[in-house]
Amino acid sequence: MIEPLWVIIPAAGVGQRMQANCPKQYLSLAGQTILDRTIDIFTSHPLIAGVLIGIGENDAYWPDSKWRQDDLVHSFVGGKERSDTVQKGLRYLLDTVGVQQQDVLVHDAARPLLSQAALNRIIQHHSDQGALLAMPAKETVKRQVIGMPSVGETLDRNTIWLAQTPQKFPAQALLDALEKAQTQGVVVTDECSAMEFVGWHPDLVVGESCNIKITLPEDLLIAEALFSYLSGSNLPN
Repeated sequence: MIEPLWVIIPAAGVGQRMQANCPKQYLSLAGQTILDRTIDIFTSHPLIAGVLIGIGENDAYWPDSKWRQDDLVHSFVGGKERSDTVQKGLRYLLDTVGVQQQDVLVHDAARPLLSQAALNRIIQHHSDQGALLAMPAKETVKRQVIGMPSVGETLDRNTIWLAQTPQKFPAQALLDALEKAQTQGVVVTDECSAMEFVGWHPDLVVGESCNIKITLPEDLLIAEALFSYLSGSNLPN
């Protein structure tokens, strides 16, 4: 029997590449903020114990969230980098909720199109090494020559996967890995990177193409189109 899991959503960033007048997680997607739609994914799932949102220190937008006073949703002030925010969230769960060896999920605030089917896959997948949603590469992948705008080599795309979220790891083990990477000056761009740094080999769980991360202005247009299509289709959630 699977014990309900907590979700950490780091949402303290400003999303500079979006070039918007507010943090990208507060841009509108079909009438709600991206962050509220992301939270929507988890709040109705029976195997989610709670949702923990890491917001910026001077976040003026979170008070307007429809989830701000929901009993299932909790917020805390995040850090400068994503990994700082996740560490703070993990410490909150360890110290306040009592989560230790239990798995936790970490999900990007700007991935509001995760389906219930994909969420179920990562929740129900069991591995002693943790797991993450990811997609096998479809395009030919090139490695750039360092410092030059030219191709160094072509990589075997059959061995390339594009990481998504949620990513799932035991709370204490993930916190230890993030802290060790930070202490040794190792830059990690996701939770899996930290676990790899300490010798773990997380499982790849097949994600989905619609689980895009909204980073650039054109991504929001794509997300709007996908949301409209998925909302009007008979595809399973």
